[in-house]
Amino acid sequence: MTARIPAYRLAQAQIKRFIEERGLTLGDALPPEGMLAEELGMSRPSLREAVKSLESLGILESRHGEGIYVKGFSFDTILDNLPYAFAADGKQLRELLQVRAAIETGAAPAILQHMSAAQLKTLRQQADHMLVLARSGEDVGEEDRQFQATLYGCLDNAFLSTLTDLLWRMFHRMGEARLALDGRLAEAAARDRIQLAKMIEAKDLEGLLQTCEKHFQRLLAQLEVSPAQPGDKPGKAGKRVASASSGQRQN
Repeated sequence: MTARIPAYRLAQAQIKRFIEERGLTLGDALPPEGMLAEELGMSRPSLREAVKSLESLGILESRHGEGIYVKGFSFDTILDNLPYAFAADGKQLRELLQVRAAIETGAAPAILQHMSAAQLKTLRQQADHMLVLARSGEDVGEEDRQFQATLYGCLDNAFLSTLTDLLWRMFHRMGEARLALDGRLAEAAARDRIQLAKMIEAKDLEGLLQTCEKHFQRLLAQLEVSPAQPGDKPGKAGKRVASASSGQRQN
């Protein structure tokens, strides 16, 4: 016997189809509730429930006294709903770090080709500021995030920039307790970024790849300080990241 689909789920699909068929985009308003319910052939309670669920998915936005609007796509909903169990699982953190390493090493040739002088100057300033913060015992996380934004920003690929920022935020949120860097490690991470900027300036692809690998190996080493997870052999993650980086160089 086929399970009956809840009314609000059907309403969700109808609203999304309505948005697509009308060509509605970010900031566009949907018709008033009564008019929309009538046009879609559903009750107001079903419509309201569907709107609430689509709001939680980041598709719609209800503005008090104004109406319902199409919301711009954002990965924030995914990030906000990450299972908290992930934070305690070193395996997911290592796999996420492996993905970040593969993207950065894979993008290295294009970064060398497209990085402008102005962007490189910004990159070096951000790396230098990271070092200043590290030496003064302050958190370098946000500066590292901005460094990454500049690094990928030169490729003029909005999806890649958004995705890499999401991965950075996921990694640091999930591994917050494990990645509480002391001054020495934070300074080493800042020096990695300074070296990366130097390799870009020198147009040295091999040096850039080695610097990327060194940076991610350092993060892996910090993760290894925490107790190993069941089924995760010591050093296994490090070999995976090194393998991913080496594979990029061979291609």
